[in-house]
Amino acid sequence: MAVSTPVRKNNAVRFGAIAAAIVVVAAVVAAGLWWKERNEPSQASKADCAMAQKTVDEAQELPSDKAAVDKWAKSTAETRRSEMKDGYLGMRISTYEYWAAENAKGKGTPPSDKEVAELADKANEHCSDSGIELKFPPIAS
Repeated sequence: MAVSTPVRKNNAVRFGAIAAAIVVVAAVVAAGLWWKERNEPSQASKADCAMAQKTVDEAQELPSDKAAVDKWAKSTAETRRSEMKDGYLGMRISTYEYWAAENAKGKGTPPSDKEVAELADKANEHCSDSGIELKFPPIAS
């Protein structure tokens, strides 16, 4: 039996609609994956995360001498800028550096434990693939 033209036309329309729907679904899935990846925090290297923890550890031993603190802050900032590849992690660490230096010099009000914990959480988002968990002690007054 021969297939009439209207049946062929209906099948072509159905297959075309199904193909278009598949293309749209694939595009939506691809866009969703791109959006998810785009909004995830950058992943720092193990070396960057180790440098970050070293900086935080050094900040616990700051002297009260303002000149020595300024020298440490300048040296640490230069090292971070020249060696740390993940700028987003560097931004988090520079905030902690600033807080620690200001506290050591007796300036301003130290951040609350909650603020330090939030900063640590944000910094750790960048180190999740490195296997290093950054520990930020509270900055005492």
